[in-house]
Parts: sequence; structure tokens; C-alpha cells
Amino acid sequence: MLEQSNLGTVTKIETDSENQFAYGFMSLGASIVGFNEVIRPFITIDATHLKAKTMSVLLVTSCKDGNEMIYPLVFGFANSECTESWTWFLSQLRNVIVDPKRAMIISDRHTGIIGGMAEIFPNATHGFCAYHLAQNPEKNVQAMG
Repeated sequence: MLEQSNLGTVTKIETDSENQFAYGFMSLGASIVGFNEVIRPFITIDATHLKAKTMSVLLVTSCKDGNEMIYPLVFGFANSECTESWTWFLSQLRNVIVDPKRAMIISDRHTGIIGGMAEIFPNATHGFCAYHLAQNPEKNVQAMG
């Protein structure tokens, strides 16, 4: 229904083998057009845990517009924040971006995002959020070798 009333909107719901909710995705048509035509391809992605019975993680991507205001791009829902969820979400994001090679994607160091980025956006630039890096410098130094 949202796709019919808002042209260009992309939605997708996927269920598991028991026909239970697994993932959901939504990107409004205006957000897609704006991103692909005028917004800088600098995308932040993150997740937050929800307190609900059926959906436990909200996956979000956003950008900044020309006035430095937050520009929502896509939203997703998943049962957990894992590599499989992030890979599915990133593949849906990939479907709404015209030129993914131009994308610069910033995230925390979640292993699910890192794995999904390598598979879905192999040619995009992927960086890590300085705030998240500063939260645990000892762990980050160990991860660098």
C-alpha cells in the first residue's frame, strides 16, 4: 500500500521457513530520488534494539543534506543484529543506490556490517565511526594486530 501511495517507494518483507517475520525494509521514493540525484553519497548505518515481541532490531541509514540536516534513506527491521541480517539489509540498500561505487559508508565495527559490506558493497569505501573507535581504544588496537 505504501508503494502505491508514494511513488518510487521500495518495501520488502521476508519471512523464515516457518512463515514468521524475519526482515523488513522500507525506503521512501522521495528519499531514494533525493539521494541519487543531489545528496552526497556519504551514508551512516547503525542499529538499535527495540523493545517489542516480534521485531528486536531497527536498522537505519541516513545522510546529511545540503543544509547539514539528517536525511533518512532506508529503514529495516530484523530479529537480531547479525551478519545474516546486515547482509540482507545491505542488499536491499544496494538496490536503491544508483552508483554504489561512489558510496562512502560509515558504521561502528559490528562484524555483521563488516561481513555484509565485503559481500554487498565490495567497491564502496567503508570507514568506522570515530565515536565508536574512541569507546574502546584497547580493543581496537588489538584488532589492528
